[in-house]
Parts: sequence; C-alpha cells; structure tokens
Amino acid sequence: MTVPARPPSVRFEALDAWRGICALLVALEHLNIESPLHHNALVHHGYRFVDFFFVLSGFVIAHAYRERLRSGGGVRSFLLRRLGRLWPLHVVMLLAFIAFDGAMLLATHFHFVAASATFSERNTLSSIPANLLLVQSWGFLDHSSWNVPSWSISAEVFAYSVFALICARVPARWLDPVFAAILVGAAATLGFAIPFGMKATYDYGLVRCLFGFMAGVLVRHLHGIRPLRVGTLGEIGAIVAALAAVMVLPYDQPALLVTPVFAFVVWVFASEDGAVSRWLRVRWMQQLGKWSYSIYMVHAWLVLALLAAAMIATKYGLPVFARVDHIATLVGPAAFCTPLCIAYLLLVVVTARFTYQNVELRGQRWMQRYLDRRPR
Repeated sequence: MTVPARPPSVRFEALDAWRGICALLVALEHLNIESPLHHNALVHHGYRFVDFFFVLSGFVIAHAYRERLRSGGGVRSFLLRRLGRLWPLHVVMLLAFIAFDGAMLLATHFHFVAASATFSERNTLSSIPANLLLVQSWGFLDHSSWNVPSWSISAEVFAYSVFALICARVPARWLDPVFAAILVGAAATLGFAIPFGMKATYDYGLVRCLFGFMAGVLVRHLHGIRPLRVGTLGEIGAIVAALAAVMVLPYDQPALLVTPVFAFVVWVFASEDGAVSRWLRVRWMQQLGKWSYSIYMVHAWLVLALLAAAMIATKYGLPVFARVDHIATLVGPAAFCTPLCIAYLLLVVVTARFTYQNVELRGQRWMQRYLDRRPR
C-alpha cells in the first residue's frame, strides 16, 4: 500500500484557492453581458472549469475517504456526509428559484412586467422532484431546469456512489485498474458516443463527471507515490498549460485533453512547492476557496435577478441598458457594463459568504449530529 504524501487531516490549501478562482470564472461566464471583461476566450470558455471541480473532487475525496472506506468506514455514512455537505444549499437555492418564478408570475398578472417563461420551458413543476432528489442529471429529464449549474452536483453524487462502492467491494489490488478502466471508458464515450461531449450537462453529464472524478482519484494515487515538486517555474508552466487548454481547444474530441491538463495542475499544486502556492495560501484566497460551493450555487439566481431588474428598468424607461435582447444578454455602454461585471462578482462573493455561514455550515452540523446519534 502506498504511503500517503501527507496525512488525510491536512488540507490542500493551494487547491482550495483554485476552487474559489474557478468558481468565480464560471459565475462570470454565466453573466451574459456585452463587456470586454466577459467576452474574452478565458471567460467565454469558463464552463470548462466545471471539469476542474470534478478532478479536484476526485482527488480530495480519494485523499480523505479511500482508506476509510477500505477499512469499513461505511458507504452509507460516507454518502450521508456528502449529502449533508451539498443538499441543504441546493434545496435552499431550488426554493429561491421557485419563489422567483412565483414572484414574476404575480408581477406579470398585475402588469408590472411581462415575463412569459415562468413555470414553463425549463422550469416546469414536473422537474422539481428530480431536482429536489439531486438526480436531474441521471437521465430522468431531457432538459436543464431551475438552478442549472446544479446538474454537476447531481453528477458528483453519482460519482461519489460509484467511488464508495468500488472502494468497499473491490479487492485492493484491483482498485486502481478499475478506476482507470472507468476513466478510459468515460473518455471513449464522451469522444465518440455523446453528441455534446465535454459540453454535456443534463444529457450524459454523468459520464463527463466520472471522467474527471476518476482522473482526480488516480492523481491522488500518483501523488502518494511521487509528489511533483516543480517549484515556481513548474507551477507557472502548469497554469499556462491550463489556460491554453481552456482557451484554445475546440469543442469536439480534442476538448477531452482539458481533463488530463487539469489533473496535471492538481498534481503540481498538491505539493505547494512554489511562490504561486504561497500566494494562494493567503487568507483572502483561502476564504474564496471556503465559499466556492456557495459561489457556484448562488450565482445563477443572482444573474436571473439582475436580468429581471434590467428588464424592469428597460420597461419603465430607465437608461440602464440599451436593451435586454432575446437571449437574455445585457447590452449597454461598455463604461457601465464592465463595472457591473465587477459589482456582480462582489455581490456573488458577499452572498456566498452569507449562505456558507447560514446554510452550508448548519447543514453539515445537522448531519454530523444525526450521524453521532446513530448506533454503529
């Protein structure tokens, strides 16, 4: 058995900070606004950073739980802990989206604003149960719905289940071959059988998640055997490789290379061996990493609220934007739109801090109390 490169109780602080940075880039990509800050190759392809989350999740989960599950830690307990981490905020945001559509429906009824897509198209009442149970990316729906980014959380729950069952049931010598087989199978499926490949979300996004998650699991094994200590230049090189992969790779089969590049970045920064890592460990970067899940989960609702505010302002002749077009893009003076992007990101961070303190932590404490009361 490989000796861990560091004990499971130690956090990978540089990787935590990267989680926060990537969450902000995803949030910025989802704000459709005519701004130079938004329309550049890095932000335009920001959806690819979801695959970084998958890789990092596989790495961290394997670090914390692989041996625990092997030694009888309990699949059920593991999954309950993960649900306690993810589900409370997911439900709160789902309710927030439902409340928003209800408010817009009332506003339309009283002719305050014209909103034609409430409780229709993507956000149907029939899709609420699948979202509530976090199975909206498991093939039960044929469209994105409600808090759209939560498809990846649903896919991660599936990946957690696969990982836990393999760790608990497969002999130790076969673990890594099985993980590698799943990775290869997922890559082949994404490359040749799934229409949208590495852009899949509700439509076979499970496979995309398994590809990244298993890459992270295997990188944790490699890190245990041989940590990559490459210094500052090596860390900068890993960042350049990641930026090139995100910004340059096309949408078809070559996009599969994004995940191996992210796996390499995780392997490099797990060792925290350079000046970039030291910068990532400063307090405010660590706070971003701590709030990253909330950043990811709350930003789509804030985008929706911003679009509604712009629509109301446009209806009543307030010169905020030149128009809000048919694909929900805010169009206005560049001198206004770029500061709005920055203000939006600040609002996302402030909101995420609140939901982290009042939803995430409370959910985790509740689940911990529940598990403590259960008989072994």
